[in-house]
Amino acid sequence: MARPVRIEYPGAVYHVICRGNNRQAIFRDEQDRIRYLEKLSFYCQDKSVDLLSYCLLGNHVHLLVETPQGNLSKMMQALQTSYTVSFNKRHRRSGHVFEQRYKALLVDKDHYLVQVSRSIHLNPVSARIVTRPQDYQWSSYGSYLKGKGIGGLKPEMVLGYFVGDRKKQLAQYREYVEGGIGERQRYEEPMAIKQMFIGDEEFIDKARQRSTTAAVREGHYSLKRIVGAVSEVMGIDEGDLKRPGRREAVQRSRELISCIARRHSHIGLGELARYLQVRELSTPSHAVRRAEEMKNDLGFARQLRRVLKILDHSSIQA
Repeated sequence: MARPVRIEYPGAVYHVICRGNNRQAIFRDEQDRIRYLEKLSFYCQDKSVDLLSYCLLGNHVHLLVETPQGNLSKMMQALQTSYTVSFNKRHRRSGHVFEQRYKALLVDKDHYLVQVSRSIHLNPVSARIVTRPQDYQWSSYGSYLKGKGIGGLKPEMVLGYFVGDRKKQLAQYREYVEGGIGERQRYEEPMAIKQMFIGDEEFIDKARQRSTTAAVREGHYSLKRIVGAVSEVMGIDEGDLKRPGRREAVQRSRELISCIARRHSHIGLGELARYLQVRELSTPSHAVRRAEEMKNDLGFARQLRRVLKILDHSSIQA
């Protein structure tokens, strides 16, 4: 079953959960945690992502982030790749550190932001690592209380949901977080809908609309839509486009697909190679290069414009 498409748009807020590969530890000691926080701080600032809350546990991490530029995937890819390289080099190992797909729950910040932040800060208490959240060194809760933390941490957005000056806001947030500790009935955790959202159906509909609008604006198309548009413009059955052939129209169509997938979307060479049924990643890469060389050809340029026009229209109608 195909995994759900990541919904991204400017201003989106996510509860991100990164787990170790096969649920193995991603931090072996204090130095690993320090390095992760250094890289988290760097890439949040480098990619203009606002870090609202975090908690590092043994085999997984919780992050609450806002993405003013709608670029969660870019930030997370850079962060996880950099930490994996560092971790493997330090511990003289190879292979994956994280599960290949992290979980990113889109949060309705108007109704659930504070609740998600509390849940993240209470994770060490729920796991019975500490009895008070402020005693856990590797979460942002201590930074909230002390008023200083790693670069890129911005608690103002969470605290802004409470009234008064900073001191009063912090007192209210602390009461909100710590008030349920020790009660027989555990504090209520926000429920995820469809494993993608923390919010109601109205929020989900609006989020999908905003994601579609952002995708159209930035030109991010799915491979399925690209293939459908190329098939329509070139008059070739989609099934024929999957199989390498000697017909010039088929070759040009596959070059169009490769070019648009790589230059006008975020589709990787691996996904493209699997669709085109070729073994080498260099094959779609060469197809992109040939397409770039043909952009001065009036016929090819006209076909490319027609495909992009269909993609823009179909995205708006989706």
